[in-house]
Amino acid sequence: MADDVELQSEGSRTLHLKELRVQWQVVALQTIATLALIWLFLQLGSNFGSCDPSHVDGDGNTMWCPALDHTLSLDLFEAILGSESGDSSYDLPLADFFTGQGNEGPGRYYVPILICGLLTAGWVLLNLQAPQLRRKVVLGVLMGLILFLAGRLLIGWFFGMITSWDLYWPIDSPGSGRNHAETLVYPLILYTQVFIVGLYLVPVWTGMMGIWGLSRRMIGWSLGTILIYLGIHALLSFEAVTVYFDLGLNPISPQISDKMVLGGLVSETIYPLLMMAMLMIIFSESGFAVIRQLEYAFRLPESCKKDPEYVTQFDNMLNGHLVHTVGIFSLVIFCAMLALKFDDLILDLVAIFGSSQWSGQVQESLELQLTYGKVISAMLMLIFVAGMKYILPWNRIISFVESKLPDLSSD
Repeated sequence: MADDVELQSEGSRTLHLKELRVQWQVVALQTIATLALIWLFLQLGSNFGSCDPSHVDGDGNTMWCPALDHTLSLDLFEAILGSESGDSSYDLPLADFFTGQGNEGPGRYYVPILICGLLTAGWVLLNLQAPQLRRKVVLGVLMGLILFLAGRLLIGWFFGMITSWDLYWPIDSPGSGRNHAETLVYPLILYTQVFIVGLYLVPVWTGMMGIWGLSRRMIGWSLGTILIYLGIHALLSFEAVTVYFDLGLNPISPQISDKMVLGGLVSETIYPLLMMAMLMIIFSESGFAVIRQLEYAFRLPESCKKDPEYVTQFDNMLNGHLVHTVGIFSLVIFCAMLALKFDDLILDLVAIFGSSQWSGQVQESLELQLTYGKVISAMLMLIFVAGMKYILPWNRIISFVESKLPDLSSD
């Protein structure tokens, strides 16, 4: 039916992708998703990127552990190369400024994340070019990497055979002047260093490419790697596993804590986990929303893309999504905090029944404050809220609130 729509009038704005990609609502959603992704990665690094300082070897040196910290792997790689070369002051090709080595806390990730953003910007701009130009640029980059790796070997080997007037293999005994394979060491170390940093920052650069390159697969890769890391970390830091082999990972803090934040709604140990969960939802929802909205505009007939009514409708959809991104997620965070606090409400309700043996056992129960106790009490609250729909008309309440919101349409 959309193909039968006739062009009523043509405005100055259209729904072509070239114009929509620079529209402020689209850029705002992409910026929100990018900031949520970076914040999420920094939260992961601050909570799960460190190791147990008591995890040392026989010589008293801190051992390497598979935490979300690329500097640990780079330090180990640097130490191995230094011991092999006999140089205790050996440094990797890339300066510490670019990799974050030597920094503590979030400073380990700032420059690598910035470099990921610059590479993502170049990749997105390259995808906007003509296919012939993209092919030439990709081939040029690949040729440059190959020449940097093997160019000096081939040139030195070729001129060595000419000057000595002899045929020989490029691998010879060290010091003979014919061991041209030594020129491969520096580029291989550099590529390995870049690979280590890129491997740890897979969620960042894949997420950015998915957000700004409009790729669902890239966003899925980013979310998948984050979940895989959290699962592996939880498995390797589980108490039943660390009894047999301890890799030095800091386990997740117990859920019991006397220190509360946000007005006493959330425990200090639960707050980072709650924040990471909400940032993951904001990142995925905002990133997929941009792709979903632009796909809708792309599939419209040409006559509808130039129709001012469709342009206004598209603006209202984007504005509504921005309002829901802020309002609904704030409400969800508040409800999640209430659900995590619901166990205290259960204890208060039990105390009403007096000082019976049953109520005393419930009030003194530590299981209610542990992880599974929090989950059970949160599920009880969700069941309670779901049952309230038979008493309170939630749809009418939400419609009333939305009717009082200011008109954010393009008119």
